[in-house]
Amino acid sequence: MPAVVRPPDSTIDQGPGDLAALAPLREISRYVVLEELGAGAMGVVYKAHDPDLGRMVAIKLVHAGSTPARSTRLLREAQAIARVAHPNIVAIYDVGLVEDQVFIAMEYVEGQRLRDWMSAGPRTLREILHVFEQCARGLAAAHDAGLVHRDFKPENVLFGNDGRVRVVDFGLVRWAEDEDGPPITEAGILALDQSITPAGAAVGTPRYMSPEQIRAKPVGAAADQFSYFVCLYEAVTGQRPFLGDNMAVLMRAVTGGEVRPFPPTCVAPRWLRAAIERGLAVDPGDRWPSMHSVVAELGRDREAERRAALDGSGSTEPMIAAFPPPDDLFVRRRVEEMRTQLERAWQLKSRGNLGGALKIVVELGPQVDAIGYRPLRAATLYLRGNLQYRTGDAASARTTLLEAAREAARAGDDWQVANVWTFLVLVVGLGLGRFEEAEGLVAAADVALERVGENASLRSRLLNNWGTCELARGRYGDAAGCFERAVELDTITHGANHGFVAMSLLHLAEAQIAARSLRDAAITLDRAVAVCQPDRTTPTPTRLRCLGLIGRLRLVEGRPAEAIGSLERAVLGWERMIGRERALGETLRDLANARGALDDPRADDTANRADRLLAIAPPRTA
Repeated sequence: MPAVVRPPDSTIDQGPGDLAALAPLREISRYVVLEELGAGAMGVVYKAHDPDLGRMVAIKLVHAGSTPARSTRLLREAQAIARVAHPNIVAIYDVGLVEDQVFIAMEYVEGQRLRDWMSAGPRTLREILHVFEQCARGLAAAHDAGLVHRDFKPENVLFGNDGRVRVVDFGLVRWAEDEDGPPITEAGILALDQSITPAGAAVGTPRYMSPEQIRAKPVGAAADQFSYFVCLYEAVTGQRPFLGDNMAVLMRAVTGGEVRPFPPTCVAPRWLRAAIERGLAVDPGDRWPSMHSVVAELGRDREAERRAALDGSGSTEPMIAAFPPPDDLFVRRRVEEMRTQLERAWQLKSRGNLGGALKIVVELGPQVDAIGYRPLRAATLYLRGNLQYRTGDAASARTTLLEAAREAARAGDDWQVANVWTFLVLVVGLGLGRFEEAEGLVAAADVALERVGENASLRSRLLNNWGTCELARGRYGDAAGCFERAVELDTITHGANHGFVAMSLLHLAEAQIAARSLRDAAITLDRAVAVCQPDRTTPTPTRLRCLGLIGRLRLVEGRPAEAIGSLERAVLGWERMIGRERALGETLRDLANARGALDDPRADDTANRADRLLAIAPPRTA
């Protein structure tokens, strides 16, 4: 006979003596009772058969006492949950009264409680996140219906043999706007793991109660979120987040936000630790906005993001997040410290402070070398080479990036190898003008991409980089072919309105203008305009580039007067950005040509300024 989950007893406030006098039942409403599954101070659970629908059900019979108001409250709670149909909430089939007792007919589940699953043996992080993502979905559905569980804990989650997780025992649920009673105290609490509902007091299980529940403050969905993250902390660490062997100590720890540090043996990545710490914040407003946002955070495919990361976007974390942290605690802490420094450098780079970013990475190099954690060293070398190229030292960038590729290969990181080869194409081709060598690097990147298992975003970047090289050596048709394929890949991967699509479209338009395929260029720019909306007030590099190419197209079409407005707006935008000397110089050069065609006396000054900027600007990036 398969193991049968015995749904946790209801937490309605009844004493053990209230149920002792219950006579054995053979029928409850239309349900035929087969056997008792469990009995406790709060109620009795039976396995029963529904003759009308021919299915097994679990019947929870709760002694509601003689007060009609109490029976009405119980019925309302059961009916509230019955309204929520979700695969991660145990299904409620029927509710009713039998001789002043509330009964709830619910889904009969074969499996085990989450507590038993957590205790059965070590679980992988992937398994834990899969289970808790389902829990979060169930709670989110209840919250969407205006309901709060108020007693979420591992004992109130069923893990079915079908692999599906179900949140159960909403016996403490209230409508979200209901009032709470006075705060709980140590008196009368016999067990910190016991659900409590003293008349007129806060409800829940002390070890899982939020600070606002303990203080009997207004309780909403954020309280369930707090309880949820207490459980998740337990699952990933094997210990409780708050110390306290008695109620007084536990209350001080919870309301004081005294979350225990993650133990040295915990393999939870940094993003997960941060997510848990946020969910355990004392102030409900400091937690996640909703359980939907928790679902999104836990469900993010970080490996896919890591592989899809484009050069210059995001942070350094995607580059090394796929690797487990070092086993040695000291090394692990040093790696985290150094990664924080890399994050600083990456943010400086994104703001255009290339010199400051490079200084951090260069100073960090010897420390990274000494630690010997290859994923971190490969990421550090890649960022250093990237910055060397962007600050005008393509020769040093080539040397650094080749070492980054070797280190990534030693680490077994095929994605990083492909990433480095892809950027090297630009460094060697556009930066050093060694196009034949760059073509060989394209072949190397192709092989690396095959080892990765193909990656549309990385393939698009390779096409954009090589297309930029082809454009630089006057092979406009070949360049356009590369960019067209990049547009197709970006559209399939990210959708037609994504910023990556806009950038590939702008590359394509530039190649078409250079080839004098002006009709095609106009069509391409119209598509780019629809995506990046350059008329919006907030300037971005993509919007400014779009404005510049619109002006260039008008200039090449022989309409310099119509080019002036777009070019001047683009110049103003580039002037406000740090580290955009090349983009500003190229736009000024087009503006100088437009002004010259109109015999504008400012044309020569504009051209001289463009030449000065382009002489000192770092090489172009795709």
